[in-house]
Amino acid sequence: MDEAARAEEARKNAVVLAEIETAKDAARAERERADTEYHARLHRQLRAEKNADRDKSRARRAAQIAAVRGWVGLHVVDLLIYPLALVSALMAVPAMAAYGYDLYHSGTGFALFFITELGMWAFSIAVHVARHRYPERPVWALQVGVWAFTAAGFGVNFGHGWQGTGSVFDGAVMGLASVAGVVAHQLVTASPRRSRVERNAVRMAARVARKVARVQRAAVRAAIAELDVDGSARLVFAPGTYTFARTSLTGRCRLTPAAPPALSVSAGFTLPDTEPDSAIGGGTVEQVPTRQARKRAKPSKRKPARKMLADYVNDARASWSPGVEITPAWARRATGCSAGLSSKVAAALRDDVAEAHPAALTPHTEVNTGREAA
Repeated sequence: MDEAARAEEARKNAVVLAEIETAKDAARAERERADTEYHARLHRQLRAEKNADRDKSRARRAAQIAAVRGWVGLHVVDLLIYPLALVSALMAVPAMAAYGYDLYHSGTGFALFFITELGMWAFSIAVHVARHRYPERPVWALQVGVWAFTAAGFGVNFGHGWQGTGSVFDGAVMGLASVAGVVAHQLVTASPRRSRVERNAVRMAARVARKVARVQRAAVRAAIAELDVDGSARLVFAPGTYTFARTSLTGRCRLTPAAPPALSVSAGFTLPDTEPDSAIGGGTVEQVPTRQARKRAKPSKRKPARKMLADYVNDARASWSPGVEITPAWARRATGCSAGLSSKVAAALRDDVAEAHPAALTPHTEVNTGREAA
């Protein structure tokens, strides 16, 4: 019995050990499956992040390439002119530095190129910046500086080449190499060409500004001063429409009151949409069409506008009086319309009169209306 009990206990222990090993194997398999799934998910996440970073890099490079292409498209002329300026500077600066050292016999002579080369470039860049940032400001003073320093640079380089080789041609070559970049920059980049429309617009704006300035000066001379109790003064202007008139003694322009001419605007003439100029004491400077525009606006030289049915009906309504029978013949006599249009004019007028004055129509007229309606 003891042996049997021990055998049974050993069997039970073996079963328990087998179950424990089975549970361990299942747990190990579950851990391995979870680890495999985690690594697969981590690999997919890393690959997705890598693809997203690659797409962002591609989009960034595409945007940079597009920006560079756009900039190159807008600055094609600059990319052709500035290398020419750089080559000109590389050829002239060392030559002027060496020439300055030989001329002054000291190290300060190396700074000669600051006057002959950098001086004209400083004024040239100043012209370029002023034209783009402040287009309304004049740049003639800067241009005088550009051409003065350009002439100085050309002369010094020409003298250097002529003195060094004794050849006028060599001197001319060195002078042209020194100023070629600045001249090209001034002709193409710093002073771009305008179209005829732009030049006409700028010229017209300048004329308007000059005339407004003359009007303002004349108005200031003719203004009346008003003093306050504290001694402060202000000018009082008389608003209105004026024209110029020169005095016989001083020759100055003075303002003379004048009424603007009556303008008849025809179907083919429209006034331009313009804003009023700056007011002087509350008055405005009105723009009057030119002589050619006024000639175009004369109705005698233009064909009359085509009259519509409503126009003929209005003329017939103005000619009609109570008791008058409205017939196509009467419509032709009253409005001058054609025979084909007279019946429509008469019918439309009868409808209007019937609505406004039903008792004014004669019986014969009402019979005609019914017949024509049928």
